[in-house]
Amino acid sequence: MEISLNWLAIIIITLVTFFGGAFWHGPLFGKIWMKIHHGDKKYSEDEMKKMMEGMWKLMTAEFVASLFMIMTLAFLIVMLPVFSGIHLAFLVWIGFVVPTMTSVVLWGNDAKKYMLTKIVISSSYRLVSLLIAGYILSVWK
Repeated sequence: MEISLNWLAIIIITLVTFFGGAFWHGPLFGKIWMKIHHGDKKYSEDEMKKMMEGMWKLMTAEFVASLFMIMTLAFLIVMLPVFSGIHLAFLVWIGFVVPTMTSVVLWGNDAKKYMLTKIVISSSYRLVSLLIAGYILSVWK
């Protein structure tokens, strides 16, 4: 059995997911995200520049992680045609993303009052991106 994946769709969806994450954690939920991670501290321009210096490494890792996630979802959609892409995306999210996100937050060094908020922001972003990816991958053959 030969498995053929739509690599153009995978790359485009990965790019959309990656930039969607920047929007999700920036303009949409950026203020609360900064509060979760840095409290009420206000940063100067120099401090912000310094924080951004090594950011390309994190962004590269995030892009690769998103690529693997979308590629795996595409593979599952091809291998399990009895399920829709949206159903598989939801199963991946509820079975893997939510438990992993929850563990990372619970065992991380986050303030207890922000734990649920962080889990909800992070996992809901992945839910939205996976559902969109699942739909597109199932209709774009």
